[in-house]
Amino acid sequence: MRFKNAGGNLAVIAIMALFCLAVLIYGLCASYYGLLLLQQGALSFILGLFFLICIGFPSLYWVVTTSYRYFSAVPTYINQRKIRVINPFLVDEKGLYSDTERWLCSTIRDIAIAENIPKTPVVGIELCDDNPNAYAVGATRSYSMVVATTGLIKNLNREEVAAVMAHEIGHIANLDTMAKTLLSATWGGVMVTLFTPMLLVVWYLGRFAALLMLIAGLIYGLLGNWQHATGFFVGVVIWLVLMLLPSITQFLVTLLTFSHSRWREYHADAVAARLTSVDAMVSALATLDRLPFQPPKKNREEMSTLWIRVAMKEETGVFHWLKHSHPPIHKRIEALRRGFYIKT
Repeated sequence: MRFKNAGGNLAVIAIMALFCLAVLIYGLCASYYGLLLLQQGALSFILGLFFLICIGFPSLYWVVTTSYRYFSAVPTYINQRKIRVINPFLVDEKGLYSDTERWLCSTIRDIAIAENIPKTPVVGIELCDDNPNAYAVGATRSYSMVVATTGLIKNLNREEVAAVMAHEIGHIANLDTMAKTLLSATWGGVMVTLFTPMLLVVWYLGRFAALLMLIAGLIYGLLGNWQHATGFFVGVVIWLVLMLLPSITQFLVTLLTFSHSRWREYHADAVAARLTSVDAMVSALATLDRLPFQPPKKNREEMSTLWIRVAMKEETGVFHWLKHSHPPIHKRIEALRRGFYIKT
């Protein structure tokens, strides 16, 4: 069976694809309805502008920019992260690449073939990062890139580097790169399609209504008519909930994204253990855990779900790990030792 650890992501990708399609249809319908309203009376003209400017155009803009970011991930990261790309067709040319770079390219090619990846990923080395790390990006299994930092190559032996690269190949095989990109775009889509127009109405019009309801509730309360006062106070509470709803939703989307990321790290570790060995992957994780890690500040939040390891403080608490995009390394090692998620 090909791509044994990819099953869980198929549902995520299907739901996110349907969400993107729904936003596209929503934007087209809002734009069409807005254009119709523009041709009618003065009030209809204002409503038409609202549908066009606040709903239609932003929704279509989100669909276009998300699609572009999704399919242009590889060249975008090459340009932004100062990545040296190893050309597989020129890898044997004398003096062009070092022995380590040639070895890295051939190792990734062999791992990709072993995992039945349709096309070998682009291989890159991030030159400006001395932190030992690696990540994978890409829209599909046939269009992806695997990157190792110079710190990873310097601090880990070849067996450990091969295990880390197998881990990143696992993300590609399991469709994690696709699912993570779509999940990260979810909040933007929800904000554009739902909360932006809602907040415009709730804030600019609803705050006056909420203030009047608060005053009316206080007056009725002073007069002893608590039945009417309670009704007005409930209206104020509803207004506050609507104002806080975007923040609550963003928090829930972040929890969902981090939970998905932690879950997929275990599966990528399992793929690496299957393609190399459990001992090699355990040794790589243990070495990474032992080495200091100071991630660059640039795009740290965006990169946190992509890296093989992230900075974690020594904290305790039942819900501590909910705010991290990766499981603690000792739990990942334990899962490997017990054979969890390893599908042969």
